[in-house]
Amino acid sequence: MNPFIQHSGPARTFLRLVVASSVVVLGASSIGCESTGEQRSTPPSVKLQKDGDHEFRWGRFESAAGYYERILDREPGNADALEMYGRCMLELDRPSEAAKVFMTATARRPGDRDLVLLLAGAEFQSSEYDRAFQLLRTWAIDNEDADAWLELAGFAMELDDPDTARDAIERAIELEPATTAGAYVAAADLAERLGDEALALRRLRQAYGIDPGDQSISDRLREFGEVPGPTIALPPGV
Repeated sequence: MNPFIQHSGPARTFLRLVVASSVVVLGASSIGCESTGEQRSTPPSVKLQKDGDHEFRWGRFESAAGYYERILDREPGNADALEMYGRCMLELDRPSEAAKVFMTATARRPGDRDLVLLLAGAEFQSSEYDRAFQLLRTWAIDNEDADAWLELAGFAMELDDPDTARDAIERAIELEPATTAGAYVAAADLAERLGDEALALRRLRQAYGIDPGDQSISDRLREFGEVPGPTIALPPGV
């Protein structure tokens, strides 16, 4: 009897157990390698988001967009990735694509002010002026948002529509008469554009009364021949 061929019952049983265990271990190792390989090729969304945000901060917008696209391939409704992808499209001068992305994002995060303003800006840059104005006006009225009115005023001034700009600025001032100088500075800009220097100066004096530490306001007052100081400030209001 050849001892290398014939085995007793217990020996054969032990040998089968060893072989079976080896197969299980090898199989587990193979699966682990595949899993590791998969993780290397498809990192989790949170890692892709961090990488994309890093690229965006450094101004590498094409590269950043690639990371956000990879997230959206697996999670089409990921609002954070949608927002940042849309911002990349704006930076890459592709506002029409940005508008579509922001529209999807606002559906995922309704009531998100930043997304609404981004969408309006993208629509405006895409020459969809009516949609941009309607979006901002609706948001500004519904939410009594002074900054949205000022954004709308800026759009109107770009399109040489002083009446709409004036109305939007005055609405912003009515909402926040004494908390921000921005509306008064915008009013001064519009007045100067229309050649009304007296009104421009009054608006700047109001802006100075709200924010006397703003150097740009002081500089503009000096251009009008005024010396900034407590006596030059005017009370806020339309």
